[in-house]
Amino acid sequence: MFTALFKDRRASVSIVGALVLPLLIGIVGLVAEFGHGLLNKVEDQRVADLAAYAGATAYNATASTTTMNSVIANVASLNGIPAASVTGSLVTSPSGDGNQAVKVVIATSDSLILSQVIGSSATLPVSGTAFAELKANAAGCIIALKTGGTGVTLSGGTAISAPGCAVASNATVTVPCGDTITTIAVDYDSSGAPSQPCSGIQPPSGVASVKILKTLTADPLLGNSGVAAGVGRISSVAALTSPSGPSVSAGGDINFAYSAASTQAQATADGCSASFSSPTWTLTCASGGTYHFGNITTGGGINVNFSTAASGSTTYDFSGSINNTGTVMTFGPGTYNIAKGVTTGGGTTTTFGAGAFNIGVGASTCTGSAKYSICNTGTTLTFGGPSTFVLAAGVYNSGGETLTLGSGSTNSFNIGKSTDGNSINVGGGSKTLFADAVSGLFQLAGNLNMGAGGGSCLQVSAALQHDINGALTTAGGTIMGSGVYTVNGYIALGGSGGGDVSCWGSTIGMNATDVTFVTAGINTPGSGTCAGEAFCIGAGYGHVTLTAPTSGTMAELAVIGPTSSSNTSGASFTEGATNTSISGAFYFPYGEVDLTGGANVGNGANQCLEVIGSQVTLSGGTTLANTCIAGAASSAAVVLVQ
Repeated sequence: MFTALFKDRRASVSIVGALVLPLLIGIVGLVAEFGHGLLNKVEDQRVADLAAYAGATAYNATASTTTMNSVIANVASLNGIPAASVTGSLVTSPSGDGNQAVKVVIATSDSLILSQVIGSSATLPVSGTAFAELKANAAGCIIALKTGGTGVTLSGGTAISAPGCAVASNATVTVPCGDTITTIAVDYDSSGAPSQPCSGIQPPSGVASVKILKTLTADPLLGNSGVAAGVGRISSVAALTSPSGPSVSAGGDINFAYSAASTQAQATADGCSASFSSPTWTLTCASGGTYHFGNITTGGGINVNFSTAASGSTTYDFSGSINNTGTVMTFGPGTYNIAKGVTTGGGTTTTFGAGAFNIGVGASTCTGSAKYSICNTGTTLTFGGPSTFVLAAGVYNSGGETLTLGSGSTNSFNIGKSTDGNSINVGGGSKTLFADAVSGLFQLAGNLNMGAGGGSCLQVSAALQHDINGALTTAGGTIMGSGVYTVNGYIALGGSGGGDVSCWGSTIGMNATDVTFVTAGINTPGSGTCAGEAFCIGAGYGHVTLTAPTSGTMAELAVIGPTSSSNTSGASFTEGATNTSISGAFYFPYGEVDLTGGANVGNGANQCLEVIGSQVTLSGGTTLANTCIAGAASSAAVVLVQ
């Protein structure tokens, strides 16, 4: 009986199957879960590649490992990888060429369930590693284009700091003892290597050495569409002329004085009515009509309310001038055609409502022998807005006075030049404000002259285009509204003295945000610290901030100098022009860029300054700094190598 039982094998397959089945399940689970782990490894590698490239680009732009690691963590997070699973570091590139690279390691784990049946681990480690190399031929941020010249030259205790980009010269690079260049690369194209007897060319912190390469550097902005657009506008700016003064029918003169009868009679003859309650005259004209006057004058101590209740559709023609030598004159809104100018005297307050102001050449001299359309020597002159200004002979605001032209954002300015060549002329200690003209003109047929305005404040409209057929000079604090400034002459900030001023709550030399300056440099100052220069900052200006637009045709272009080889006018920073922050390309392809007299350019946080000149010269304790490279002439120098 027992022998038969042992010989019976009908259940043996079931027993073996029961013993083998867990093993088969574990093997299948291991294969399946290992395959899933491989998919996760591919994903980790993809994210590591992205993070390394982004981190290297960030480091190339800022020379900051903190920023680099922040970008790496953000890229990983966006792809579902926790920060604890990501590490980034700056290392020597595995390519073996001596360059730096950003290394990113992503280490995650894949949970195992079925594989645990055979005693396998509960997790499968997964990782991805990527290297993004920072190429030595990084874009240049300090470039001297001229061949056979002095190239990039330092002397007298000067320094260039460009830790994230290259210093390039198509001639020599000269760094005497006591001077330094801090950079990742130096390109030169002279017969001899850069002169640095005291090893003045140094790598930034964390970089083993500076790559020094003999090579010719091409003009990175040659053919740039923004440069072409800026230079292309110069010819139309050079053709600007002064608008004509208004031609109006003659009317009767009104002198607002203490003698009432004659004033009332003339007001009636001109179609309006006048009443007097000492010391104030009230002139009333019906809304919507057109009224003709001659000269408007006031007596001492007299106030005038001129048609203040009328609507903006009312038109006032003056065959003469408006001259306030009384106390207070207030004009309602409307269209004002004034053939012989607006003049205000000392101690007066004059106010116009919003409207259109067409004003001819003043009847009398304003400053020196010059005649202006608006001559403000009174305490305050205000034009409401939004308004349109067509001025045949410019604007003068005397020392210590306040002048406001327009309000809101849709004003328009077509301003001719006075007999002294100025479209805008401001005196020392004055305050002058041009309201924004974002959809209108800002057009000057002559100079914007603040050169004698030490201690003064000037705010210029924001406008798409600012066309100046003359020079732009300042001596006080200037706020430049956004847009492109095309200047047919030169630009001199503090060329004849002056310096920082407290204007509208801030201490400034010049503040220009989203601004591009284009200077044709058809003439230059004949004397002073800015003599011979198309662009100059001097006279102790300690707070100059110029930031180029970040988008559009003029993106990353801060200053464009003459682009014709026949005009070699350059740019200078001198006389203690400290704390100058410029973000964008500073481009003088045929002009030398000089820093002298303790000037300091490059204090702005995260500014992206690119200086491109025929030659770049630093002397007398000056410094030139760049903290990133993301401007119009830059290009990424990042390559994934592993």
